[in-house]
Amino acid sequence: MSTFQEQLFGEQSFVQFTLDEAFIEGRPSLIIDNNVVVELWDNGVLCFHPQGGTLKNSILLSVGVHGNETAPIEIIDQLVTDILAGKVAVRQTLLIVIANPKAIKAGRREIDENMNRLFNGALTGKDEDSDERRRSRTLMDYSRDFFGMDAHKKIHYDLHTAIRGSVYKQFAVSPNAGGRAETGHQCLLLGQWGIEAILTTTQKSATFSAFTANTLGVTSFTLELGSAKPFGKNNITEFAAIVTGLREMIGGDVDLAAERKVAKRFIVAAEVSKKTEAFRLLFASDIVNFTPFNVGDVLATDKDYQYIVTKSGERILFPNENVAIGQRALVIVRPDENYTENTL
Repeated sequence: MSTFQEQLFGEQSFVQFTLDEAFIEGRPSLIIDNNVVVELWDNGVLCFHPQGGTLKNSILLSVGVHGNETAPIEIIDQLVTDILAGKVAVRQTLLIVIANPKAIKAGRREIDENMNRLFNGALTGKDEDSDERRRSRTLMDYSRDFFGMDAHKKIHYDLHTAIRGSVYKQFAVSPNAGGRAETGHQCLLLGQWGIEAILTTTQKSATFSAFTANTLGVTSFTLELGSAKPFGKNNITEFAAIVTGLREMIGGDVDLAAERKVAKRFIVAAEVSKKTEAFRLLFASDIVNFTPFNVGDVLATDKDYQYIVTKSGERILFPNENVAIGQRALVIVRPDENYTENTL
């Protein structure tokens, strides 16, 4: 364990310290190698700020919005350890967020409600406030502070794992408005890092990445890295390419390789919400994300409603009939026929 890590977290790692809720008031800070200031903004919120030089990129890496999605948490814990040990240079301004420590500690997806439906700039305190609501408001404030600082590029990766398997084991969701050169560049970069598919959506959403993209003007992505497993059961080597990519990005701008894999591109065809407790998905619970269905297949029913596949190529994404009433229970996607590598 490095001296810097001991100064910040004692004998613990960043994640262990966060889950123990041992945060000390007053934003503890220190200077590590290469004149980088490290500041603990809050429990599970750690900022690295290189001093001097040219204008930096601002990069937000968030994990643990859902407490049972452990692989990204393990990746970030090792990243912080390696930064503090001098194994990863920090040349960009970096904010690392462990979003939902209480759910992580409990080994549950959520404590009271799905945090990734709560990043809404209009969200205010109510009598029935949940832990997730309070935490999401805090994280929105920190995001505003972080991305309010001058930066060359502003980038957010919110790292998740999916409830079920996928045809594409590693995929991304882009809530970014079309026509931005940086979005196109980042999509190509993600393909280089092993992301196999990217879904572009303009649907209104209250996810963390949608908040930073649509409210703060950041180039943002939700990254889905495999399926949810308990701590210690993840094979992190499966994500070696994206781990390497993130580390290189933190150390400086990353160039696109001359030869690289290009992620398949999808768009949203429809979203199906759960209107009543009668809602049911009409396919097996082990059917994986991005599975295609045939025209005429009935995918979901609710009181006085059913979703029928109407076009060839429609696939399912994020099916979950156990969501709260009013929330999205299924996304229907289809290939983006207009996409080329030059599309922005």
